[in-house]
Formats: sequence, C-alpha cells, structure tokens
Amino acid sequence: MKKKMLKLASLAMAAVMTLSLAACGGGSSSGGSDSGNGGEAGAEGWEWERKVTIVCPWGVGGGADGTLRPLQTVLEDELGVPVEIVNVEGAGGANGVNYAYKQPADGYTYVLGTQSLVMLDLQKILPMDFKEEFIPVSKLVHSILIVSSSKKGMEGKYTNFEEFIEYAKSHPQELSCGMLTATGADSVAMKQTLAGGLGCDVTEVENYVKIVSYSSGSEMSSAMAGGHIHISISGADEIKGLIDSGDIVPLISLSEERMSSYPDIECTGEQGIDSYIGTWRGIFCRTDTPAAAVEAMDKAIKAAWETDTYQEFLKNASYLDRDGYETGADFQTLIDEEYVTFEEYLKNAGLIQ
Repeated sequence: MKKKMLKLASLAMAAVMTLSLAACGGGSSSGGSDSGNGGEAGAEGWEWERKVTIVCPWGVGGGADGTLRPLQTVLEDELGVPVEIVNVEGAGGANGVNYAYKQPADGYTYVLGTQSLVMLDLQKILPMDFKEEFIPVSKLVHSILIVSSSKKGMEGKYTNFEEFIEYAKSHPQELSCGMLTATGADSVAMKQTLAGGLGCDVTEVENYVKIVSYSSGSEMSSAMAGGHIHISISGADEIKGLIDSGDIVPLISLSEERMSSYPDIECTGEQGIDSYIGTWRGIFCRTDTPAAAVEAMDKAIKAAWETDTYQEFLKNASYLDRDGYETGADFQTLIDEEYVTFEEYLKNAGLIQ
C-alpha cells in the first residue's frame, strides 16, 4: 500500500513539473526559432498567428510614412504574417498615439514614434503619459536635418548660410523661415542653428527672422519653390528631389561632420554651432505588451533592417550617416536624453513651467 502511494505521488509530481515547464516556455530554447517562418516560434516561444498593425500618426506620403513603407514587405517576410500600416493623422501625432493606446496590448499593434511625441508629452497635450504608457521596441532611422533656401528667395541677398545670417542681422524680419510646428523638434533644431549663427538666445531668433507655420511638408515645399519663404528645415530624404531639380539650395546640415551624400554642404559642426538634433523614427508599443512579443518584434525588425532592400532605401534617403537600428534599451537612452533637451527648450521658451 505504501509503495502504491509513493508511486502515485511521484506521478503527480511529474505532472505538475510538466505543466510548470509548459507555462514557462520551458519546452523551447530561450531564443526560440528564427522569425519569418510564419507560425513557428519567435523570441521566447512567441508565435505570430495573425496580422500585425503598425500605426503611423502622420499622413500617407510624409517622411514618417515613407520610413515604414519600404519596411513593410521585408518585415512581412521576417514575421511570416501580413503587416498593415494604418495612418491616423491629426493633432500633431496625438490622434495616432491615442488610437494605438486604445488597441489591445496583445503584441499585434505597434506605433511609429518621433521626437514630436516627446514634445507633445512634455506639454501634456497627449491623452496619456506617453513616457509611462509606451516603450520603444526598435529605432529605425536617425536623420540629419538640412537648412535649405528657396533659389528664388535668395537671389541678390545671400549665397550661403553665413551670408544669410549677416543679411538677417542687417535686415531684421525681412527674411522668413518656414516651419511645420512651432514647438516641434524641427523648430528646436532650426532655432538652435539660427541662434548659434546670430549669436543670440533661441527666444530672440524671431527678432531677426520671421517664422511662418505650415500644416504640411508639401505646402511648405511649394512655398519654398515659389520663393514665398526664404528658408526651411527638413530631412534630406524629404527634399532630395527639390535639391536635384535646383528649386532649393541646401545651406547647411545640422551635423558634426559633412554628410557623405552631400559632401559639398557645410555643417554646423564647422561653424561651432551645437545643433545636431536629427529626426529619429522608431517603433513603440504599449508598456503592458507581452515581453516575448516585444523581443520577437525587435528581432524581426533588425533582420528586416539589414536586408539589401531596406539598406538600399536607407542609402538613397541619406540615412546612413548616423546609427539607425538600435534595440529598445539603447533607443530608450537616446529618448531619455532628448526629454531633458526638449524640456529645457520648452521651459526657456516659456511654453511649460
């Protein structure tokens, strides 16, 4: 009888251990099998079973959307399931973030983020605490911004950045600068650059150069080409066509060194101007998304980012002068640093307490 009881106890213990191992994913290796095998286990045993959605908080055809479209097909190959890009624009990105926030945190919804969301978060414009409610999965790109000039607007006034600065000093408020958002990352970068050249505080830039706001990049580019504004700031990928056509003339890149794709453009590093903010774009998800899904998505994004197809896009869009892909942990370090930078800027500008 005693032997029979012991045997039953042993069987029961074995069953409990088997169930425990299954619940902990103990039946697979810690790394799981490679992504891209559709239905097979990803990182930590995660399986992609259905469509993945990436929310883009800005419109179709813009720089943010343009970063995702080339990634879509190669990421589908890595995940083995469809990837849908959903554009939810409006309110400077707040609408798209709110849409993503309301979706289930089940590992199948992600959102593209840029510094614009950091700025909105600091100003308490978002309907949630972005820093607390979202975590970075992977960084995709970190571009170099360019201050460029309308070819028509510069005629008879200046031919380069230094001459623009001298003209602005002697003709206050005559020259105009186009911007998409007065409190966006581009605005911070532009004002840092102009302030560095003018030798004034960022809050005093508008004493010399008139700021004109636009609702879209295409509208601002049209104004530039027509000579209605003198300068604007944007990523190299967004104005490459206009530079190639000669409608606009690049004045200076906001970088420590000259760009490999535009070696003839001087950089702010040469001028001793500390304005190196460049637009980064990366993938985020809700904080309560399963860790295994986050790890599997990061692994798939890295593999997609390294494909020849996406590397060719990065090269053509002048994205390879700065580190692009980073893991969520490394990306978080950059984000934390820029929260400090932008908070200081917004406080100095009197926009937040």
